[in-house]
Amino acid sequence: MRARWSLWLGVVLAACGTDEPAGSGDEGPLMPAPPEGGQQLATSTFTLQPGEEKYWCYQFYSPPESVGITRIEQISAPGIHHFALFQAFGRNEPDAPHECDTLIKQTWMPIWVTGTGKNELQLPAGTGFVIAPETQYIIQLHLQNAGDDPLTIRGGVNLTYEHDTAAITPAGMFAIGSYDVDIPAQATGHSIPVSCDPARQMNVFGVFPHMHKIGSKIELRRTPAGGASETFYKVDPWRFGDAPVEMLEKTVVPTDSFDLTCTFDNPYSYPVTFGESSDNEMCFFVLFYYPYDHLDGCIIGG
Repeated sequence: MRARWSLWLGVVLAACGTDEPAGSGDEGPLMPAPPEGGQQLATSTFTLQPGEEKYWCYQFYSPPESVGITRIEQISAPGIHHFALFQAFGRNEPDAPHECDTLIKQTWMPIWVTGTGKNELQLPAGTGFVIAPETQYIIQLHLQNAGDDPLTIRGGVNLTYEHDTAAITPAGMFAIGSYDVDIPAQATGHSIPVSCDPARQMNVFGVFPHMHKIGSKIELRRTPAGGASETFYKVDPWRFGDAPVEMLEKTVVPTDSFDLTCTFDNPYSYPVTFGESSDNEMCFFVLFYYPYDHLDGCIIGG
């Protein structure tokens, strides 16, 4: 089933609460330093207690003129499990940092999603994520402390800009996945299939597969019109906690079809279902591509 991303993107997560982060939000730049002519979005400091799991949103603004994002470099820290960068339709979020209370709002448009560790995306020459003047950015962090000591966390992202947006081809994201995740107790090799006919030309330059703790492998297969199915991208075995965006140069034509399969091994005595926590599960696959004209994807359920 195809749907607008604003209704279904499950790669990016949120929960609710009332705590406030420590720090003033004006703590100086992170390292590496902001790129020349670009912008650094740096969060305030958050102290996460042992066993805590939080989802925090921080708001920023783009320059007063249109820009094209040509490179994204995440500045991560221990405790940051997922990282997402959105643009808002209008200034609809409070400027103060706050714990997010929704999966994704219909007034948010995703720009970038990634997992743990150091991640960056260099867009192909002549392309970029085009951003309107004074757009409200939203950074959403999934924070999780599995250790025995408190974690002091601060993160951010460096954005490299092309200021002549007429000179670049717009880039964007296409996602395939499912909300219908229900893995039986003690199941081995339980698969969730998703079929997709994008019906568009896509010059793919990066991919981001996403599952949680009990995922065992994920595979995206492509079938050209009149041809045989072939592996487009595969991770086997899946390693939770190692989920970077990977550069991948491939061309998709309008007659291609896709089949995504997420496979899980559930060692627990209870079913594991879809959810935002790392103790729940997800099955998603994001393609970064150009030329881009609107947000779209193939998502089951939601």
